[in-house]
Formats: sequence, C-alpha cells, structure tokens
Amino acid sequence: MPPRHTIQSEQTIIDDSIRLISDYHQPEFGGMTQIALAPCSPFSVTTELMKETAHVAKQHDVMLHTHLCETIDEENFCLERFGYRPVDYLEEVGWLHDKTWLAHGIHFNEEEIKRLGQAGIGICHCPSSNMMLASGICRNLELEAAGASVGLGVDGSASNDGSNLVNELRMATYIQRLRYGSGKVSHFDAFRWATQGSARNIGRKDIGTLSKGMLADIAMFKLDEIQFSGSHDPLAALVLCGANRADRVMVNGEWRVKDGALVDVDTAELMVQHRAAAKRLAEKASKLRH
Repeated sequence: MPPRHTIQSEQTIIDDSIRLISDYHQPEFGGMTQIALAPCSPFSVTTELMKETAHVAKQHDVMLHTHLCETIDEENFCLERFGYRPVDYLEEVGWLHDKTWLAHGIHFNEEEIKRLGQAGIGICHCPSSNMMLASGICRNLELEAAGASVGLGVDGSASNDGSNLVNELRMATYIQRLRYGSGKVSHFDAFRWATQGSARNIGRKDIGTLSKGMLADIAMFKLDEIQFSGSHDPLAALVLCGANRADRVMVNGEWRVKDGALVDVDTAELMVQHRAAAKRLAEKASKLRH
C-alpha cells in the first residue's frame, strides 16, 4: 500500500475525476480522448472511494477499470479484511457490470467466471507481466465462453519493461496453448483478443475491426526481414516469428508512424527528457528510503 502522506484526499480525487471528465471526455463516435476511472486496485483505496467512483462513473457514463485477481496474496488479503473473495467485493462496491474491465483476472473459480460472464465484464490479459511475476495464467477461453470479453495489455513498466503490444500477441498465444493445448489456441485467437476483445473491454464500438463505418486504425508490418524468410502464412508469421515494430500505424485515418518512426516526434530529444525524468525520480525515491 502507498504511504498515506502520498495520497490525495478522497474528495480531491472525486472532484478532479469529475473535472477531467467534464473538460476532456469525448463520448461521441470517434472521440479521441475518453476518460475511465481507475483505482489501481480495490485494495489500495477505501471501500467508500470504490463505491463513490462507481457512482460518478454511472452518473457521467464512463468506464471503470482496476486490477483484480492477479495474485493469490490478493485473494487472501480480501478474505482476511472483508470476509469474502475479490469478485464478491467487486459486486459489493457496485462494479460488477459491463462498464468495467479488469487487468489480469487470473484467480477466478468456476462460479466467479460464470458471474463475470453474465455481467459482461472485460478482462485484460497481460501474459508477459504474468509470466515475469509468475502470478498465473488467465483462463481466457472459459471467460469468453461465459460471456466476458478478453483483451490484451502490457501492464506497467514495473512488471513489463518491454511494453510491446505486438509481442503480447505472441506471448498470449504461447501461454494460452500451454494452458489449453496446441489444438485449442491459435494466432487467430491472439488477434481477436488484441482487436475485438480489447475494443469491447474499453467500451468502444468504433474500433476493433477493419470494416465499413469503423475508424481507420491500422498497423502495418513488413515481412521482408530474415526471421520471416520461408514463412507460408503472413498472419501466423507476424505472431509466431517475432514481429517487433510496426512499419506504419494509422490512427483514425492519420499516420502516426511512418517507416518505423513516430511522425512529428523528435525521438532523440524525447529520450533525453525521459532519462532525465527517470534520474530525478530515482533520486527522490532514494531520499525517501533514507
């Protein structure tokens, strides 16, 4: 848990959440900035804040997001503190509905998977993070069969220093084949999780497929590098042979990446600023520790 002196008051958090929604949220079709309210975990904030966050999200029709059932420790903590399991707690605070998506979602039992599916909950599968922390394997196929949506994410830099989404397709394919067997999971499943599942997770109906009327969000990859030589299926090769960087990326009809580089961004200067910010953060952390 973070030290209390580093945390804003709950009223400040709620007031600023409402301010951000009012000033920046674009709920319309094709809106480029959409706000979700996202306490890091249900156990790093109070029950009252979880309930009030759900109330504000409903009032302003925005999505809710948090981390849930990532580790067994979390489950034990919930049982000791509240007397019931994390999914029960999620329902208690008003989060068990189709405007919520959860990161990780590993440690659900059969009854919980059924409830999550009936509620239309979204699950963000983070395979590289889960493997790095050895926290477990998400039950993607059972969750989808129950009615939940499953998308892909990289989690944060604390447990995934690569943060490469196309690599998550490969990791998701492999770790889910490990759980279910090679005959039940293919690269097509990974593509579904990365596109349609992820769009559904965040409540977007204007992205996730390449079809008429949808926003033009397109990532393009070259397959002329040596690791793809001899591949007979370009879609399978993209996942299985280790694609690392898109050659071109279009977002809502505008090119954001060309020839593997960000458009209108001085990457070298950005890295200088990033290294300086990281150094300042490390120095502050060191002072706090001592």
